[in-house]
Amino acid sequence: MAQDMNEDRDLYSSELKELLRETLKHSIEGEFSTHSEDPYFYTKKGYPLQTEIDGLPLYPEFIPEVLLTWANLDTTIKRHKEDILVLDLETTGLRSNGIFAFMIGLGYYENEQYIVEQIFLPDPEAELNSFDRLIELIKEKSLLITFNGKTFDVPVLESRLLYHQIWLNLREMEHLDLLHIARRLWKNNLPSCALETLEFYILGQIRDKELDIAGGEIPQTYFNYLINGDPELIRRVFLHNHTDILHTAALFTLICNSISYPPEKGMDIRIDYHSLAMLYQSQNRIDIAKNILLDLLSLGFIDKDILRELGFIYKKEKDYDSAYDCFEIAASLNCPIAMQESCIILEYKYKRYAKALEIAEKLKAYLLSRPIVNLNKVTNTEKRIERLKLKLNKIK
Repeated sequence: MAQDMNEDRDLYSSELKELLRETLKHSIEGEFSTHSEDPYFYTKKGYPLQTEIDGLPLYPEFIPEVLLTWANLDTTIKRHKEDILVLDLETTGLRSNGIFAFMIGLGYYENEQYIVEQIFLPDPEAELNSFDRLIELIKEKSLLITFNGKTFDVPVLESRLLYHQIWLNLREMEHLDLLHIARRLWKNNLPSCALETLEFYILGQIRDKELDIAGGEIPQTYFNYLINGDPELIRRVFLHNHTDILHTAALFTLICNSISYPPEKGMDIRIDYHSLAMLYQSQNRIDIAKNILLDLLSLGFIDKDILRELGFIYKKEKDYDSAYDCFEIAASLNCPIAMQESCIILEYKYKRYAKALEIAEKLKAYLLSRPIVNLNKVTNTEKRIERLKLKLNKIK
């Protein structure tokens, strides 16, 4: 009797799974894998390379050297679009029983198209089979592009692959994480560098709340789907992930097409050129950094940070007159570093102690007016003031 009951339960479970699979297939355009047991569900859609998603191209003209250098990638290798794999996961979130990816979003270039492929687990038991396609693509590609993949997506995949005793060294693959370059380029001007924030401020996109889903709701939506099998619950997750894969490619393309300097098509208002100048400066490409800052000033961007950085470049070149001009204007805009640098040049290069003392006293007043007073800086400024007073007394 017990054996019969177990057989009936297994048959019921099998029939229910089959029913849920058919419902999913009829509701979302896609196919099931050919695995006899625990197949995964996948969707696939191609976009011709000339396609623009709301005016956003999906493939860059080239990958500039400044980006490759920043990402510590070999600048001597010629990369083709077919080498690229875009990756984005949807997961069950951090839970006491672990985390796994129930959807693997993939983007790649094939036959002059950008393909968006999504691998979905209709039930968690399909996870092992779902890695077949992922492994196949990773072995074909050489450059992984993600958004926060180094911190999140890759560690999640590594842990799940190891759980199933599959060794795949994802960290050997070249990896460009767009979150980190986005922070480098836009952190000073945006409320955050989350993908949806970049979509709104940089890509000019607003997600339809009626069709999309908030990222925080995705894990519970998947569990709800597992309980009641309603594909309408998961449809919005498919759209959310699909959009992530498209916008990751669009952001990658925008960055590649915009950070070479000078820009062939003129300056792009979406790019923070001061941050771009600092990116070039960090790679010791001072000539380009200097040109960017000078171009910004010529366009009327009288900004204390731009003037300060340009002043340091002139100072390094030993062009103290130009350096002082920059520091003096930045100091008038309440830049404490520029005030200090003005004092240094006035004291040691020009021997204009009275003017240096005047600026040093303004610097002290500025430092004391801050909500949190840096006593070390105040003390150092007071020492400068006393030294300048002594020098003035000697002249008298």
